[in-house]
Amino acid sequence: MRDDVRGHHLDRQISVTFMLMILGLTTLFAVQALAAPPDKPTAKSDMGDNQVLEEEQILSTTDKIEQPVDTDAEAMRHNDLGVAFVFKGDLGQAIDEFKHALRLQPNYFAAHLNLANTLLDVGRNDAAMVEFKEALRLNPDDPKLHNDLGVALKEMGDVAGAMTEFKTVLRHNPTDVNAHNNLGVVLKAMGDLDGAIAEYRTAASLQPNNVNAHFNLGLGLMEKRQPEAAVSEFRTALHLRPNDAKIRLNLGNALAGMGQRMEAAQELRQYLRLELDTPANRRWLEQAEAKLRELEMP
Repeated sequence: MRDDVRGHHLDRQISVTFMLMILGLTTLFAVQALAAPPDKPTAKSDMGDNQVLEEEQILSTTDKIEQPVDTDAEAMRHNDLGVAFVFKGDLGQAIDEFKHALRLQPNYFAAHLNLANTLLDVGRNDAAMVEFKEALRLNPDDPKLHNDLGVALKEMGDVAGAMTEFKTVLRHNPTDVNAHNNLGVVLKAMGDLDGAIAEYRTAASLQPNNVNAHFNLGLGLMEKRQPEAAVSEFRTALHLRPNDAKIRLNLGNALAGMGQRMEAAQELRQYLRLELDTPANRRWLEQAEAKLRELEMP
């Protein structure tokens, strides 16, 4: 990867997408029939024998009624809570909720997949793969599962395994946009730049508002030394996501490569305003600052 290129984007479908699986089970409110109370002597009262027996029957049965627990509905509730914690950014609590859901319903496919992706996000790759395998056992043909497993394998360095998963998705659904984009990322990692560009183009044509497809296509065109075409793709991506710092950085570098100094400097200033100053971003921030000083020189 060139020094002025910042990251290809993979699409995960929970990504963004996380799944909320509705189990389709109805809460049961039926109460088991109660046996009649054992015979016992009853006291006489002015109200009459029948009234005394009726009151004793009501008291003895009411004390024994318990509301049954619907474990499937509870499992779904904890899965949904886990999804909410993911979006809140509390991944530790999300993991606890998904695990709670699985204690209640061990064969809950969505909870296994959600847990797998969340474990992957916190770097617990081995534990994530255990959950992916469980999800595969429960629903081996699910395209979202194969896409997310492909993303996991790519992030773990198994590009061949990732390619297999994305191609599996496309065999079932040749118009799956995320799988085309993700296959492009894998092909690029394997050195097949032309193949990658073809996949990005397919993804962008199938879904013109897919930011990652346009961004990745722009990166590929930059490496093919086609800066004008790359700028067009970056501008499209930026129109769809105006506050994306990485798009601003790559657009600025592409414009600088075309000699458009003022426009390039403007994009780099925007990048420096948007990007978070973290250790992971420090290299890119320093590079942008150096490029901007160069562009601003008389």
